[in-house]
Formats: sequence, C-alpha cells, structure tokens
Amino acid sequence: MESNKVKVRIYGQEYTIAGEKDEETIRRIAAHVDDKMRELGRSFSTNGQGTLAVLTAINIAEEYFTAQEAVAELKAAKEQLAQETEHYLKMWDEAKKSFALYKENAAKAAEDKKESDDKYRELEARCSEFENSFFDLQMENMQLKNELEKYRRSADDR
Repeated sequence: MESNKVKVRIYGQEYTIAGEKDEETIRRIAAHVDDKMRELGRSFSTNGQGTLAVLTAINIAEEYFTAQEAVAELKAAKEQLAQETEHYLKMWDEAKKSFALYKENAAKAAEDKKESDDKYRELEARCSEFENSFFDLQMENMQLKNELEKYRRSADDR
C-alpha cells in the first residue's frame, strides 16, 4: 500500500506522520491525540511534555481497551442474536409447515363433513321412506285385522 505523509500539530509541536491511512484519517487521529493532551495538560501540572505524552498514551490505551471490550461484547451479542435468529427462523418454518398441514386437514375435514351431511340427508330420506312404508303396512295390517274380524264374526254368526 501507498504510504501517506501528513504534517500535523500536536500540543503545539509539528510532526510529520507517515501511514497507510488516508490524510483525513491521519489528521483525525492526530487531532484526537492533541485533544487528549490538552485535556490532560489542563487537569495536571506535569513536569514536561514526556510525562504528559505518557499520560495521554495511557488514557488513549484505556479508551482502546474499553473499546475492544465493547467490540467483544457486541460480537458476543451479535453471535447470540444470530443463534436466536436461526432458532426463530426454524420455528417460523415449523409454524408455516404446521399451518399448511392445518389448512390441508381443515379442507379434508370440510370435505368429510360435506360427505357426512350428504350421507345423513340420504339416510334421513330413506328413513322417511321406511316410516311411510311402515305406516302403510300398519294401515294395511289394521285393514286386514278388520276384515279378519269381520270374517270371524260372519263365521260365528253362521
């Protein structure tokens, strides 16, 4: 990669920084170091720029390690979310399959109900026919009994 050389000012001193990052990124990093040194310079009376630079480096290192911990936590959370997402996608697929099976079973049940209703109506009609036939037979039976009774009486009368 190409090395960029950028002149920057940190805590009042000019430095030439060479790096693979673009100029804007190098300036942003240098500005961050400058801000930290000025912040610490206002808070502490130090015996020199070397001590201030070490304190700044320690603070920036602390920021770095805190950021690394946050990144590790975010990666763990991302992994957890990925696992949960996979789990919920499996559950979604199972729910879709269950719903399709339910629809299929409901359609079959509706078809079975229609067939049962048709069969019921047919049996009901046949039952009605049997009732009518039974009634007719009872009437015929009564007529025959009456005729038999008449014959018996006429036979008894003779």
